[in-house]
Amino acid sequence: MITGNIGEWSELYALFKILSDGELAAGDQDLNKINNLIYPVIKILRMESNENFEFTPIVDSPNIEIKKANETFIIPTADFAAMAEYLLLELKKKHSSASFSIPLIEEFIQKYKSNKIKAKSSSKSDIKIIIYDFKLGITPELGFSIKSRLGKASTLLNAGKTTNFVYLINDLNISDQKIEELNSLPLKNRVQEIKHLGGDFQFSHLCNRIFQN
Repeated sequence: MITGNIGEWSELYALFKILSDGELAAGDQDLNKINNLIYPVIKILRMESNENFEFTPIVDSPNIEIKKANETFIIPTADFAAMAEYLLLELKKKHSSASFSIPLIEEFIQKYKSNKIKAKSSSKSDIKIIIYDFKLGITPELGFSIKSRLGKASTLLNAGKTTNFVYLINDLNISDQKIEELNSLPLKNRVQEIKHLGGDFQFSHLCNRIFQN
């Protein structure tokens, strides 16, 4: 049984929706569709584990051709549209980040011998799309990282040792014992207490030189 969270299932939804639409629309800074910037989809590339899948809308045909290694599958575009609609409804029912299964979707992707809902983690792009740019007359390959807004907000920058910001605390005259008490508090409460005692935070530097650059 395949399980995943809302964000992981959303990668599959994006694939189904783009294939069923057959086109990719540009958007503005507020994620609104720009109607005069619509690009036909020539092919979608997706890496699952060590297997590469190619999804190609067949010209003048209501079908999608899927290639995996030496195998080829033909699936109606309407099936991807139906699965996209069903998957979106299922994801809107889920309100937690816990993993869950969607048997009908798992059954569908097995038609083209896929058993993953998430792209290979080492890949910088979750999905690659070859479009036709009618203004320039070219077919560029564009890589996208998929972020879902159906569940909790996505993290664009993960906190860790390489992303630490260092601040100086000014105007705070307290004892060593009080410092120990402050350090025992959770970070949010610690900051609030320091401000309450009259402390002023001043940015100093970033821990990691590469991140600073």
